[in-house]
Amino acid sequence: MHTIELTQVVPEPIVDIAARDLSVWYTDRRFERGHHYLITSESGKGKSSLFDFFYGRRNDFVGTISFDGHSIKSLRTNDWVEIRQNHLSLVFQGFRLFSELTVWENLQLKNQLTHYLSSEKLNHLLEAMGIADKRNIPLRFLSYGQQQRVAIVRSLCQPFDFLLLDEPFSHLDEINQRTICRLISEEIRERGAGLLLSSLGDPYFFDFDEKLVL
Repeated sequence: MHTIELTQVVPEPIVDIAARDLSVWYTDRRFERGHHYLITSESGKGKSSLFDFFYGRRNDFVGTISFDGHSIKSLRTNDWVEIRQNHLSLVFQGFRLFSELTVWENLQLKNQLTHYLSSEKLNHLLEAMGIADKRNIPLRFLSYGQQQRVAIVRSLCQPFDFLLLDEPFSHLDEINQRTICRLISEEIRERGAGLLLSSLGDPYFFDFDEKLVL
């Protein structure tokens, strides 16, 4: 996948609201693989909704969202499975981890499907994230910030053309933000992938090619 494009997109429940309140939805946008994009706004302005549209979790919008020129509303279940396995990786704002499983088990649920990362690479990422000592601990005993780091590592356990991060630093301090930004930047550069990151403000340690304000 090389491009994600929006053409006159607006969520259906608010299609009748004045266009001045939805300028980002009515503006054509093109996201290209290999580039970094920041999507920022106040809470409740539609950042997570946009990512849900991209990931196929919701389709209640009018207008067109397309991958490499093909409308996503024409995609079938098998198409979405292939896209989520090989082209898009998403860190959900709510993490969507399994609290009763250990950190390692949560990661293996993804990695055993993809066989993308070696055990050595996974251990390296956990070490770099500062949570290697939590490897065999059930997730429910971890702080929100630690769980957020697990979710980010899990997102790297697959191939992708675009990495979607939905407010990935909401529970992290500046030191951990710096570490994670460096690791993500390295992974994206190695894969030649694109980054779409949503945030309430400007993250400290990323260089973005374009900034969108909702």
